[in-house]
Amino acid sequence: MKDDKKVGDIMSHIEEYETIREDEPLCNAIHKLRDNFEKIQAAADDTYHKTFMVTDKEGEIVGKLSIFDLIRGLVPKSVKMSENSRAQYKLLSSRAKEVADRAGDVAERYQWLHHTFLDLVVRETQKLVKEVMSPIYPFLDEDDTINKAIYVMFKENIRQPMVERDGKIVGLVSIMDVFPTLLDVAGDECFLTL
Repeated sequence: MKDDKKVGDIMSHIEEYETIREDEPLCNAIHKLRDNFEKIQAAADDTYHKTFMVTDKEGEIVGKLSIFDLIRGLVPKSVKMSENSRAQYKLLSSRAKEVADRAGDVAERYQWLHHTFLDLVVRETQKLVKEVMSPIYPFLDEDDTINKAIYVMFKENIRQPMVERDGKIVGLVSIMDVFPTLLDVAGDECFLTL
């Protein structure tokens, strides 16, 4: 049983991932993800990922786009707007005006919930990849422990922290990279202590 693996031993290498430009529409990403998803389901090859590395015009990685990011990107911007502060409402001349404005705002922001999923997809997939991608930080180092990778995933709420070597992105770590090591380390002994 080997329990001294490092992040570099379990990470998925950056070369395994397809790229997409940050200025492309989400619709392009959907087509690429669909192709990869079909290959994964067919089990034709396990090197297809459900995440893309997002690049700028110079080809530098500036983010990543996962299925989670894509679906989160379908939520209209109006829903993500910050709430007005209480101080702003104190300036209103009457409570009735405040309630009417707030009700109107809520109705407008959430009207998308009453449309079809097709309507939502057609409208929101006009966004650019850079509007919904995840940033590329925080970074892990190849020599970091798996414990640190887990900490970053859950403490920082980063599903796939990037791994770097000498300031260059060389991979990322996901739960599915950690899981086989967990099974290997736990082994049969894990169940004998029950």
